[in-house]
Amino acid sequence: MRGERKIRGDYGRLEGLLTEAGLAMPPMPAMAEARLKERGEWCFSTRTFKEPPSNLLHYVRKAIGGASPDYVLVASAGEDPAQSALHYFLLQGILQLFVQIGWSGRETAPGRSNDLARECLDLARDLVVSVPGALHRGLLDPGGRLTVVATDRGESFWETASAVGRLLQTSRSSRRLARNLSGPREVLTEAVRWCRAGGELGA
Repeated sequence: MRGERKIRGDYGRLEGLLTEAGLAMPPMPAMAEARLKERGEWCFSTRTFKEPPSNLLHYVRKAIGGASPDYVLVASAGEDPAQSALHYFLLQGILQLFVQIGWSGRETAPGRSNDLARECLDLARDLVVSVPGALHRGLLDPGGRLTVVATDRGESFWETASAVGRLLQTSRSSRRLARNLSGPREVLTEAVRWCRAGGELGA
């Protein structure tokens, strides 16, 4: 808890940029305030990266493969600033969360086209809060992973795996015959519901 003291440095700068875009700070690990650095224009993370955040699958594959330590990244990236995407990546314990949503936060007034980004970050907060309960109830393997990929620029999905990498639950299995059935908002909502409902998903 930061209490009432003023947040300084790059952490505070990111919070200010998000506020200007009409967005609240996404969930941050305890170490973020001390380690979050501005690595480039509108790119903040707790570690350095060689690959641009827009290469989402690169980060997802490394996380699933167990090659990534815990980190958090928040960035606005894209070839054209007017068509950029907000990226929020959080690797914390068993949770591997990747959010990539097109937005206009760098170019236009808050609220015009950031509704999806706002909703997805709200759902990300719900997911982070729900994971400890899912662990406590044995839904998640403490040595495994919960991977959630929420993007409006490709396939969104979520899945859980055991410590040895065996898939335990996946949103993809019920969608093999339906293209683009679920977008980022729906996938995040489903993952939160699964964590909260004891692994049971209603109709």
